[in-house]
Amino acid sequence: LGDLNPIPLAIMAISSVCWLVYGLSIQDPYVTLSNVPGCIASIWYITAVLPLVKGDQLKNTQNIVVALSAITINLWTYLSLTHKSIVKVRSALGLFASALFIVLSASPLSTIKTVLSTRNSGSILTPLTFAQVTNTALWSAYGLAIKDKFVYGPNLTGLGFGLVQLVLKLSFPSK
Repeated sequence: LGDLNPIPLAIMAISSVCWLVYGLSIQDPYVTLSNVPGCIASIWYITAVLPLVKGDQLKNTQNIVVALSAITINLWTYLSLTHKSIVKVRSALGLFASALFIVLSASPLSTIKTVLSTRNSGSILTPLTFAQVTNTALWSAYGLAIKDKFVYGPNLTGLGFGLVQLVLKLSFPSK
């Protein structure tokens, strides 16, 4: 894997599942159906990459996947068993998916200190950077169009983080 930062991959699968569940809760076919292939692809991606990760990176990546899965499952269990109103359930799911997405979109920047000190952006995956910028720009526009703060809020934030990654990629090419 070289310099590749596996943290975004660890968060991506759980984030996609959370957005799928949020889409189901608000009965939005675009949020729901777009996240079905996203869930499948991100789960495949992490299972394909995980065997290539070694040492502390492997342990950290596994810990992130397990911890986020546990938090997600506990939240869903709580929301299901406490008989909250659908409005409160949607709000909790949207807030959690939003928070997790912001962490996901910022996670490639967890190596920013290394990028700046080595002047090498190899730890930031170029295709994911372009995908993040494109994805967040489109979802921001859609979220604003449907006036859903849980869609446009984290995506505008993610767009900002994606643009920072793009600037780093352009300023410090991978070696």
